[in-house]
Amino acid sequence: MSDTSAVEEAITHEENKFSFNDPKVSRNPAFLEYSITDNVLDMLHTFCPPAMRGRGVAGALVKVGLKHAASRNLKVKLTCWYTADFVKKYGTFGSKIAP
Repeated sequence: MSDTSAVEEAITHEENKFSFNDPKVSRNPAFLEYSITDNVLDMLHTFCPPAMRGRGVAGALVKVGLKHAASRNLKVKLTCWYTADFVKKYGTFGSKIAP
């Protein structure tokens, strides 16, 4: 994974969504949607516009989401296939994965 620290710093957090946008690249933001139930943060869906793909944006969203869950002692459920693949490849960044 390339250095995505600048992307991570630019990610915004709204209720149930982390998002990132670079208006010079795309009119649509990349995002990670989630829900929280019974102290489990369920990563439901990621989207990255074609113009932003291959730049580490989706991975940065997942990394920020995992760190967010860990900082709040939430377990993480990986419903989205991309988040599951990311965790297999890069780890949990301190998060505990729910069964």
